[in-house]
Amino acid sequence: MSVTSFLLLLACLLILAKCVSWICQKFSLPSVLGILTIGIIAGPSVLGWLHPNEILSTFASLGVIMLMFLAGLETDMEQMRRVQGAAFVSATCGVVVPLIAGTIFALALGHTLPVSLFIGTLLTATSVSISAQTLKEMGRLNSREGTTILGAAVIDDVLGLIVLSLVLAFTLGENPVWSILKMAAYFPIAYLLGRYGFPWLSRLLPRMLALEARLGMVLALVLLYSWAAEELGSVAAITGAYIAGLLIARTEMREWVHDGISKIGYALFIPLFFINIGIDANIASIKQVSPLLVGGLLVIAIVSKIVGCGSGAWVCRFPFLDAVRVGVGMISRGEVALITASLGLEAGLLSPSLYATVILIALVTTMITPPLLRLSYAVRIQWLSQPLLMARQWLAGASSPVPAVTAEEEE
Repeated sequence: MSVTSFLLLLACLLILAKCVSWICQKFSLPSVLGILTIGIIAGPSVLGWLHPNEILSTFASLGVIMLMFLAGLETDMEQMRRVQGAAFVSATCGVVVPLIAGTIFALALGHTLPVSLFIGTLLTATSVSISAQTLKEMGRLNSREGTTILGAAVIDDVLGLIVLSLVLAFTLGENPVWSILKMAAYFPIAYLLGRYGFPWLSRLLPRMLALEARLGMVLALVLLYSWAAEELGSVAAITGAYIAGLLIARTEMREWVHDGISKIGYALFIPLFFINIGIDANIASIKQVSPLLVGGLLVIAIVSKIVGCGSGAWVCRFPFLDAVRVGVGMISRGEVALITASLGLEAGLLSPSLYATVILIALVTTMITPPLLRLSYAVRIQWLSQPLLMARQWLAGASSPVPAVTAEEEE
């Protein structure tokens, strides 16, 4: 694609994205859903006007990094501390339940143990960028359940990659220890550098540079954190961007950084990320796969996250609906599942048809997460509160009665 053709493509995609976002807002729909639809309709799945290309994918990669950095900036750290236990339990259950369910289902359909284990591993992935955008649009990003979703997603990323390393080691004879050691080293180093380096920068940069130059410096730091996460820490680049956002949010430069980066991101890069997800999906290749396999894995992908992550939050004394919202917010697989699937394709663990199935799962879970999240906030079912609390009391072995949850607590 020539430079001039790409410029025209960018102009058309951005105009469409802004128009569709406006229409979605008028009908109280998540704008991300409309932008995703642009990519699906224009891409190979429907009209075939657009196809995956390296330049657009690069812009999209920058978009998801900016999105997760902004999510980190907007995360309430006090709320994060209060829900860190729930985030860990939710993430752990959200990895274990899909892994077991997916593996057993694949074995039942006659796949070998290595392939079945890898299919189960694929279902553990979570891509929280879609949920973060939807929660932000709803004004719920800093709610108790929103903060739990963001924290659980980071933990899920680490746990999922550990499981992936172990499965690849088991099936291909590789050594997972080095990857796990790199993860163990990355997080404390990234925290310490940001904890003590960013406050110093927040005082130094305004004295030395104009606003545009300061934003460039901060953006460079975010990209460095993202690069280090993937190349040095063996975790996803978006995890590094989110951590950078959390740490910069604790400094004096939070306001001007958020204002500047959000304008850059939402003007260009973030819409292109969502469009690119739709373009990457090619539903036609699913015809080669058994409907039973596709349908079963899709149901497991959705239900296992709601049950796994939701039950983890519920055990940590979240009201029932809040726990369901945590589970729903972790459904989306997005680019994380696609990256994992590409590794399986290269290793010979996935056939092209199975790879197409993973693409469909990533697409469907990405598409349904925004409306399901909105629906979970629109539903109120107080009549379930008391029986569920009694069950939780019985599981905990508590002797004192548990008070009923009021409508205010449930909401």
